[in-house]
Amino acid sequence: MNKLHATVAIFLIAGLGGCGGSGGGGGGNSSPPPAATPPAATVVPRFAYVTNSTANTVSIYAVNAATGQLRARGYVATGSLPYSVAVDPSGKFAYVVNFSSNDVSAYTINASTGALTSAGAVAAGTGPLSVTVDPSGKFAYVANMLSNNVSAYTINASTGALTSAGTVAAGTGPYSVTVDPSGKFAYVANASSSNVSAYTINASTGALTSAGTVAAGTTPASVTVDPSGKFAYVANYSSSDVSAYTINASTGALTSAGTVAAGTGPVFVTVDPSGKFAYVANEYSNDVSAYTINASTGALTSGGTVAAGTSPYSVTVDPSGEFAYVANYGSHNVSAYTIDAISGALAPLAASATVSSQRGPYSIAMTKGTAPVAFVPKFAYVANASSNNVSAYTTNASTGALTVAGSPVAAGTIPYSVTVDPSGKFAYVVNNGSNNVSAYTIDATSGGLTSTGTIAAGTGPVSVTVDPSGKFAYVANFSSSNVSAYTINASTGALTSAGTVAAGTNPFSVTVDPSGKFAYVANMSSNNVSAYTINASTGALTSAGTVAAGATPCSVTVDPSGEFAYVANDGGNVSAYTINASTGALTSAGTVAAGTNPASVTVDPSGKFAYVANYSSNNISAYTINASTGALTAVGSPVAAGAGPYSVTVDPSGEFAYVANYDSSDVSTYTINASTGALTPVGGSPVPAGSGPASITTSGTVQ
Repeated sequence: MNKLHATVAIFLIAGLGGCGGSGGGGGGNSSPPPAATPPAATVVPRFAYVTNSTANTVSIYAVNAATGQLRARGYVATGSLPYSVAVDPSGKFAYVVNFSSNDVSAYTINASTGALTSAGAVAAGTGPLSVTVDPSGKFAYVANMLSNNVSAYTINASTGALTSAGTVAAGTGPYSVTVDPSGKFAYVANASSSNVSAYTINASTGALTSAGTVAAGTTPASVTVDPSGKFAYVANYSSSDVSAYTINASTGALTSAGTVAAGTGPVFVTVDPSGKFAYVANEYSNDVSAYTINASTGALTSGGTVAAGTSPYSVTVDPSGEFAYVANYGSHNVSAYTIDAISGALAPLAASATVSSQRGPYSIAMTKGTAPVAFVPKFAYVANASSNNVSAYTTNASTGALTVAGSPVAAGTIPYSVTVDPSGKFAYVVNNGSNNVSAYTIDATSGGLTSTGTIAAGTGPVSVTVDPSGKFAYVANFSSSNVSAYTINASTGALTSAGTVAAGTNPFSVTVDPSGKFAYVANMSSNNVSAYTINASTGALTSAGTVAAGATPCSVTVDPSGEFAYVANDGGNVSAYTINASTGALTSAGTVAAGTNPASVTVDPSGKFAYVANYSSNNISAYTINASTGALTAVGSPVAAGAGPYSVTVDPSGEFAYVANYDSSDVSTYTINASTGALTPVGGSPVPAGSGPASITTSGTVQ
């Protein structure tokens, strides 16, 4: 049993580690009635949300509708011990139940970016563990494990705010709640009384009326209804099986349709949008069971298992029915799978089969749409160390070509690094000579920068980064051998000091992993990399140890999955590392040769390719990334750049790469071959920059 759930287990049968309830996917957030569902070909996933129970956050991901890959988009704060998340059918609102703060957090969803904005919280019962939204989007329901009841709410169609519609008694230890696709019935799995409560729903008020109970297996932890509304399924944690039921279309009453074996400790069950397959996350056997569903009887037939991470607690199927996702509480990540359309069998994605989350991922929910998420490049910025200014460019979204956007804007003395926050609203530049950080607002139309002042850094700052949540910024201070932390004002972009932490000798580069859990610093003179954990509330850094790098490490980056880190060593190679998802510690995965004096390394958004700018050989090395090991393999010969290429980046779309050439004072542009990773120069490249361009970053929009 996981330590987190000691409180929960007091009230349940010994050994039940808990489940995330039934929020999202084919679990608690039931599919709308078939008549209201668009044709399967037009339904695509857009965004995914994962509750992180021990971090008190919700992670946000964009979903690649073609490959199934999840792409981290930061996180937001929740209440205490968030266990379950549900998204309303319109995709406008998300709801999270917080077990220890006994409430439900509401959020509005930005339809373009997936970003969550708090819409307040409302009281629940004691120990809320599961939340679901009915198919009409008018009502929400919460299973309160410790008060043995279910809270009902009406949803404000404009704001998403919840208003109490009363409570109704459940069995003992209600653990999961779901609503059938017709919106007429609700079901609750009662873990301690080993049964399922059925309710009818008042279509006007959302109030629940008891329709009796039916026996389940031992410690039922999750209940779901198939998209046809004919069958219900319950994962029984302690008896390690799944109960099947037929549903009376008039009364909602459940009739047993038998049981089928699952793995050890099944905690969550879901059904795919076609109603052909069911999936169960098994906490203690660390796998997912797959089943085919008999369309006449609802009986389940085993289709085998597939390995998951450690302590998988929740499984969901995306709206297209092509991919499945599992939140792994123990390994702090999300596993992604493709679904065989004939057999329902799961297979790990070919690339980025897992993605890092914050701590204790517990439940996952997804939005759907008729168009996939698209990342469109918009602006680029270059810090010019010798001319003490920043160049801005607009990006041609079709060709990648850059166009100068006005005159350079003044920075401090020797601006050495530039970054843009995830929202694309703010830019930050570290000034090595004036020992400070310049902050700017970005004009959303022109890309122009407007100064909003400076803030002190350490001595000789050389690198700046912003975490994926957009709440914190970090600066590597070369001469004072430490890292400055800052909080970011979400309205103005202003920085406020959050203290400093020691680094190695002469830290030269700082980065944050995509989940926002860890930060890494390449220390040039001590030839190592410092790892840190990030406090999600304050942004404070805590040392997680160091690991050896090559000679004179200059740049560090983390791949989009959060599994691998790479360091460009000025001595002529690139160090690869695997990342411990629990601690952030790095383990060497070997080195690969680069050009002469590699100064910068970056990974493309797909996680398939890495690029290194080689300062003295005036070229760029390209590599493919082994999705299992993180090992790099060179892609052909390096491609020519300008003189003294010092910084390399890939735009948010993953189609273009850009290189700041320090000695020729210009920027080279390349297209990226999506299959091989090979770079091809873009016509009209290079474009002029200021004097001594030392850093380049890009921004874009999400559509």
